[in-house]
Formats: sequence, C-alpha cells, structure tokens
Amino acid sequence: MTQRRLLLGALGVLVVALIFGSVYTTGALWADEETRNPGTIETGTIGLDAHGDGASSHTFPALQGTNIAVGNVTQAPLKIKNTGSTRIKFLLASAGPSITSSGSAVTVRLSGSVGGCPGGTGDLSGAFPATDTTGPHTAIAPTSPSSSDWKVLDVGAETTWCVQAQLKSVTGTQPAQYQINFDFSVGQLRPGQNP
Repeated sequence: MTQRRLLLGALGVLVVALIFGSVYTTGALWADEETRNPGTIETGTIGLDAHGDGASSHTFPALQGTNIAVGNVTQAPLKIKNTGSTRIKFLLASAGPSITSSGSAVTVRLSGSVGGCPGGTGDLSGAFPATDTTGPHTAIAPTSPSSSDWKVLDVGAETTWCVQAQLKSVTGTQPAQYQINFDFSVGQLRPGQNP
C-alpha cells in the first residue's frame, strides 16, 4: 500500500502544480502593464461659411426659380470659407429645390465647377457631380465618399464654386416658384492628414 499511496500522492502534487501553474500564467496576463505615449490630441472648431455673411442659410438670387422657362440655365458664384480654427474637408452632401408655390413640382439639374462661372449650358464638373434634383435634400455626394470627393480648406482659406441650375420640368401649378437649398458635410482634418 505504501507504493500506491506514494503514487497517488505524487499524482496529487502534479495536479495541484498544474492548477497553480495555469492560474499563475493566467494571473500574469491579468496583471500585465504597459505604458504608451498618449500623443497629442488636436482640437479646434469647425466652421464653413457658404456665402460670406455668417448666416446658416443662403438664397442665390440668380438661382431662384420664378417664371423660368423649362430648359433655362442659370449660374451663380458661391464663395465657401473655412471660418473655424482647424483644417477641414467638405463636400456638397445634398441639394435641391424648395418649392414655394403650392401644387407645383419641379426637377432641377444641378452641377458645379471650381472657380468663376464660364457661361454656357453644358453640365459643370469639378465641385460636385451633376444631379437631377426634385426636393431640397436630394443626395448629391456618394453614400461612401472617396478621398477625391472631399475638398480641403485651410484655416481662413476660401474657394469659389460656380453653381449651375437648369429647370428640367414643371408639373402641377404653374408658374412654379422655388429656391435651391444646399447641405454640406464637413469634417476636421488633423495636421498632415489628407481626406
């Protein structure tokens, strides 16, 4: 019997050693510490002024629809300025006609280029993609914008877009009256970051 007791005792010691060994190993992972450099967190204010007077909405007199014939094209410059304290990326997220005449429906094709207005009737490009719009919040930007869809403005910088509106159709009460609304998406850029 002594040999059997000795064997059981040795087996018991082995089991206890395995249990304590696994607890110690797991406990070491729980007690592990690591110091990391927290780095610098950049903060600032984001501000985008889409016409120069600091108001949150703007009506383009040249783009208002009153007694405009179907097919007529109008263009107007839009100044966009970064009024915040950090670099920003921005894009035209949605836009379209806000109809003020009861019982009217319109389709307006919007397009835009960077810089002054060139005249002409063809779609403009470079600022945002040409889009047929039927309401004030028609999506202009892609659902998942790529880095090339975003425009960048440094602090205090400004750019000018030429916005073109072409009345494509009018149904219901005529003449239709409308104004074009613009909604921008804006984001902060860290130093050295690109959109």
